[in-house]
Amino acid sequence: MPKNNWTVLGAVLLVLGTVFFGNAKARADGDSCDPLYSLESGGHTIWDFFSHPCPPEPDQPTAPVPGTGVTVLGIRPFPVLDDPLGFPEVPGRLQLANLVGNGYGGGLEINGWLTTNFGLRLEVGLLNFPGQPGQASFQVLPVTLGVEVRLLGDTRTFVYLAADGGVAVNGQNAQNVFVGTSGSPYVQAGIGLNLFMIQIEADYAAIVQPLGAARSANPFFFVPVSLGIHL
Repeated sequence: MPKNNWTVLGAVLLVLGTVFFGNAKARADGDSCDPLYSLESGGHTIWDFFSHPCPPEPDQPTAPVPGTGVTVLGIRPFPVLDDPLGFPEVPGRLQLANLVGNGYGGGLEINGWLTTNFGLRLEVGLLNFPGQPGQASFQVLPVTLGVEVRLLGDTRTFVYLAADGGVAVNGQNAQNVFVGTSGSPYVQAGIGLNLFMIQIEADYAAIVQPLGAARSANPFFFVPVSLGIHL
């Protein structure tokens, strides 16, 4: 056999021997496994992207996907005049942000993680914006469905993005008499931080048609900052 063929045959036998004897390396329970993959230390190598010849143990722990949770929210909303979302505004129409002050409120959130990094949530809230001197207060009850996307961290401590949309029942409260009560499309998006049982989130929110079509008010924008406790 030519020298080059012996060289090739030797290389093939060396590779086969490495795979055979490597896979014969036993775990403590007597099963064989791939020596390039460390189950004990959780290490990973470039080989993981191609194959894993050793099936995982039946009792091998895996990272759990978070399930459904309930969060109680305290909310501090701040009216703003900026309109980064590009909703149409008409000069001369009622601008609620000039008539009310910083608000307060609360809410309830039910969320369910579909995967480790993607979840859905349902939120119901109640917000009150006290009126400026001589003005009526503005109250909002938003009901939204949204998504959460985990950016960094693990299942207990992480940074996430969120976006929600739904309807906001709203109206002006003048001495317990509501004026312009109506439903309006409602959207919000923001960023949050989850720390074990605590959730902190800041959003940019918009009520597209506050007080109904008859009042001809411009969209109402505000920044709700919420502090939540997971139950």
